[in-house]
Amino acid sequence: MNDAAKNAIAGWKLELSPEAAGRLERFASTLTAENAVQNLVSKNDEPLLWERHILDSLAAAPLLRRLLKPGAAVADAGSGAGFPGFVLAAVLEEFTFDLLDSRSKRCDFLSRAAAAVPCGNVRVSQRRVGEGGKDAGRRYAAVTERAMGQLENILPQCLNILTKGGVFLAWQSSAQLAANRPAVEAAVKRSGAELIETFNYRLPVETEDRHILVFKKVGK
Repeated sequence: MNDAAKNAIAGWKLELSPEAAGRLERFASTLTAENAVQNLVSKNDEPLLWERHILDSLAAAPLLRRLLKPGAAVADAGSGAGFPGFVLAAVLEEFTFDLLDSRSKRCDFLSRAAAAVPCGNVRVSQRRVGEGGKDAGRRYAAVTERAMGQLENILPQCLNILTKGGVFLAWQSSAQLAANRPAVEAAVKRSGAELIETFNYRLPVETEDRHILVFKKVGK
């Protein structure tokens, strides 16, 4: 973990146990090694893996600790290379995480990472959010989503796998928040949800804030 990451974590008042910090280090090493043979993150992003990806994921850790009770089940929609779900699982041992991704190669990587780190509160499922299958009826206290596309498209699917009162955390840029998005407002209303919080933070390598929108499922 570099100094920029340590300073950001301290500034967010996020306390990491030595074990949690070790798991993050092992995950970063595993990802970097596997990135040589498959495109998990951009090669240009490798030197900024902590600042641009791991820290961006960790920004939600204080939110989840405040919003959820120990033992809660969390789903990460479109986990990809493990952001944010695997990173959050590495530091939030009190929750269980289902990492959902439709691509078999990404799921294979996540399973190997869970064994190598090791991270016992992680389960990897190859499926799209909203698709059928053996876990189609599973519901979660929280769903996270960092980079799956247009919010108005993914929001109804993520809300649909929440328990009533559950929360959906969506990562957004300042440009996205500043835009007029009637389709997002319509999707929220249609889905029986409400925006309860906008969490703002800044990464060490950037000059603009990033944001996590927190939606609460109030309908069935």
